[in-house]
Amino acid sequence: MTIGTLSLLTMIRFESGSFNGLPPLRSPKLSPHSHISLTKPSWVVRTESNVKKKRGKKPDPHCVVCEGSGRVDCHQCRGKGRTNQVHLEMLPKGEWPKWCRTCGGSGLGYCSRCLGTGEYSKGCDNGPRLAASIAQWSQWQLLDSLLPTGGFAHSFGLEAAVQSNLVSNPDELKTFIIHVLENTGSLLLPFVHVASVSPKLETWHNLDKILDATLTNEVSRKASISQGSALMRVGSAVFSELPSLKTMRNASLGSGTVSFHHAPIFGLICGTLGLDSTDSQRAYMYITMRDVISAATRLNLIGPLGAAVLQHQLAPNAEGILEKWKNRNIDDACQVAPLLDTVQGCHGYLFSRLFSS
Repeated sequence: MTIGTLSLLTMIRFESGSFNGLPPLRSPKLSPHSHISLTKPSWVVRTESNVKKKRGKKPDPHCVVCEGSGRVDCHQCRGKGRTNQVHLEMLPKGEWPKWCRTCGGSGLGYCSRCLGTGEYSKGCDNGPRLAASIAQWSQWQLLDSLLPTGGFAHSFGLEAAVQSNLVSNPDELKTFIIHVLENTGSLLLPFVHVASVSPKLETWHNLDKILDATLTNEVSRKASISQGSALMRVGSAVFSELPSLKTMRNASLGSGTVSFHHAPIFGLICGTLGLDSTDSQRAYMYITMRDVISAATRLNLIGPLGAAVLQHQLAPNAEGILEKWKNRNIDDACQVAPLLDTVQGCHGYLFSRLFSS
């Protein structure tokens, strides 16, 4: 019986000691009165010293964007690895990082030019040209009616003019739109011009304060703030390749002194996207004319085809107004159609309203 117990114990110790391809552990001599105990399975890690680490060879020729590394800063977190307080090198005491889900907290992403290989490609020769072409897509998207900035919720006083019987047919509508464009050119184009020439945080804040003091009409003032806030929110989210927009927005939200008026923000985004001052002002005139004609369509003043024809007919008028008021300083900002401002101020007293302003 003793011999059978010892042989069973030896088999148990041999099976438990042989793990992961390692030789069995040597068991000490057992006495007949010793207790049976099983050894815990273990892993043995062998390390070697003085081993030279192989470094990847830098491609020759290498990519001109990532310089052969195949990695660039993550566009979402700007290379910080976190999404909160990206404008700071270190987080404030007591605040935990919110890790970026795009790069997994590494702060790096694959180079879009060489696709992470680090190798030179023919597309690198056309870097500036390709960047300019991609920038045009962003510029066109800024003028797209699908951009959710809330412009179609405002009629620029047209609804109040219709209910006041100031506009009742397409001819009067055409005259009304020309006056709106004239007032926009004289009052708001200077703010677009200065912001597009100097798309900086200090310039934007200064223009915002001046325009907030200039707009005495509460209806137009609220409409400007509503559209500007939406445009800044959408622009900082859509144009992620321009982290300065998100940085300026985050820095302005907590200040409590910025009203987010539409015209300075539009010029700021245009300047950041690379549009020159004249094109920025022309684009602002275009979206103003587009939104007024769209409001006229929903007010049944004109049909969709007639609206397209009217927009084409008003293009020379808009260009003439642009040439008249473009590239002016904010000291020259003025209103040339005070009746429109008065009519728009009556919008809040309408019994039934389709638009916000």
